[in-house]
Amino acid sequence: MSTRKTHHAGKRRFLATLAATGAAATLPMGARAQSADAVWDLIVVGGGNSGLPAAIFAAARGARVLIIEAAGQIGGTLFLSSGQMSAGGTKLQKSKGIEDSGQLHYDDIMRISKGTANKDLVRLAVFNAADTFDWLTDNGFQAKPEHPVTGTTHEPYSRARYAWGAKGGISILEVLEKQIQPHIDAGRIKVLTATEATDLIQDAGGAVTGVVAKGEDGVSTRHMGRNVLLSCGGYASNSKMFEELEGVPDYSDVSYPYSQGAGITLGTKAGGYVRGGEHHLPLFGAIPRDEDFPAPTAAMARHFPGDRPPWEIFVNVDGKRFLAEDILSHDAYEHGLRDQPHERAWAIFDEEILSKAPPLVSRWTPQEVRDAVGTYNFFYRADTIAELARAAGVDEKNLVATVEAYNRAQAGKAKDSFGRTHMPLPIAKPPFYAIRTQSWQLSTYAGLAVDKDLRVIRQDGAPIQNLYACGELLGTSVFMGASYCGGMLVTPALTFGRLLGQKMLKFDV
Repeated sequence: MSTRKTHHAGKRRFLATLAATGAAATLPMGARAQSADAVWDLIVVGGGNSGLPAAIFAAARGARVLIIEAAGQIGGTLFLSSGQMSAGGTKLQKSKGIEDSGQLHYDDIMRISKGTANKDLVRLAVFNAADTFDWLTDNGFQAKPEHPVTGTTHEPYSRARYAWGAKGGISILEVLEKQIQPHIDAGRIKVLTATEATDLIQDAGGAVTGVVAKGEDGVSTRHMGRNVLLSCGGYASNSKMFEELEGVPDYSDVSYPYSQGAGITLGTKAGGYVRGGEHHLPLFGAIPRDEDFPAPTAAMARHFPGDRPPWEIFVNVDGKRFLAEDILSHDAYEHGLRDQPHERAWAIFDEEILSKAPPLVSRWTPQEVRDAVGTYNFFYRADTIAELARAAGVDEKNLVATVEAYNRAQAGKAKDSFGRTHMPLPIAKPPFYAIRTQSWQLSTYAGLAVDKDLRVIRQDGAPIQNLYACGELLGTSVFMGASYCGGMLVTPALTFGRLLGQKMLKFDV
């Protein structure tokens, strides 16, 4: 399976910057896979924000746990994540007089997702989220002083339950590292870093009995376990798998380099299946560095009206608008973009708007936008709208008509066709500008199917004995459906890991 162009270089860079917390067992070079001596109560594949709490809580029950981590250090996507969490009924909320509950949280998820999220798994997540959040705060996690809030980067909640720490995902990781270290020191948890899980071991009946893993030296070792938990994240850095599962190209290169879909590969080979890719939804506003997709991001457009009311218009490749740019809904922007060819849109404006409007490109001055024309592929300037359309690659006739119609509405001579009301200036004074924006992804929508007990299941619903999964490997769509709901990746990952280690997994200890 091919992976994105940056994976191997990114992997080397990542390993170079992270100190290993363990070492893979060594065998002579070229030896066949051999069995390690121990039979573990739990083998965790992926030491991130779901695998770590699973290991911590399992070890607290007396279980012997092995963590197999492909990167050079535990933590996973927490190194890149903003660490946004959401939970209803937390101690933090109560301390600020906020009344909330798991049921209200559930109701919000179903409202925002329009009923498309997985009801059973959302219930399991949100009705246990407060205990997870409280466990973090009891052990040193500190939310930002103004938190919780109703929402900023996604659709707002009905209650202020959205919170994260000053260091983003690192604020969470610091708590997890502090909690896991005593178990490592006591020998209850062993961590193999820079080690890739390459296969699952199954008996004649299909039950999973262990994991084959390969270290940096290329030697494979068989690790036997009574339970195996796949918690190795999504596939956002595997562009081939992304397109196969979500049906569109992966345009952005902003993800964790180890998000290669290893859990998908392992789980499906063992008999599981994947669901949820049909709910794919892009994020809005990336300005790529180049067209060698998936591409790094050069800048971001501040498109959300709650942050910056719009002065420009957005059009598709046909030169037509597709939404009211002042609508106070991330969801409307994201769904609008999803339905456009190639998931891209062009911001159209003129020199007067560039000079007078709050910056459209985050942290860029108007002069930097002017200078970007001719430097970056996605910035265009022309003396007429028709010339601008040709330069930017959008339909000339339609763009001219679109701008004329917008200007009439802005002058009060007609009603805006989308109902937009915030129109400070017409697009009328040359030179004219276009900035091409592109969809981007941080998480992945398809995931390995599990039942309400987090057991990996076959197409007929039968569980694969001893095999569990949690975290982003389950797919964003499980927790959010065809939408984005704030904090509904990190918190369910932590929660499901905690629940598995605390009570759902069975140990003979």
